[in-house]
Amino acid sequence: HTVYSRIDGQVLQCKLRVGEYIDGNRNAIPLIVLGSQEMNLRVDINENDLWRLQPESKAVALVRGQQHLKIPLKYNHTEPYVVPKKNLTGLATERTDLRVLQVLYSFEKPDFPIYIGQQMDVYIQVDGQP
Repeated sequence: HTVYSRIDGQVLQCKLRVGEYIDGNRNAIPLIVLGSQEMNLRVDINENDLWRLQPESKAVALVRGQQHLKIPLKYNHTEPYVVPKKNLTGLATERTDLRVLQVLYSFEKPDFPIYIGQQMDVYIQVDGQP
């Protein structure tokens, strides 16, 4: 069989090889992950800091371990439902019952390598706050 996509994009991950059997009940794990050319970044905002969030504020992403590699972000939208945090860092000060609001930003692909799924540090400007 040949599979066609409805969007232009790139195969990010393929867990299927020629000749493999596909179990019809195996729908929990995607066999093929496809990504578009648009670069997006999902940011988790701690529920204790939500009162300070101004979505249209300037925001910048920094590559972890390379703080001089900065990427300006453009606000896309907010998913208005506070959810339990899924990516825990393991720090002793982090609570496992932490809840976050997810805000999506978009950005232009920079001149340096950046990869889908890469974690980044994000700073959002807050007016009148240090």
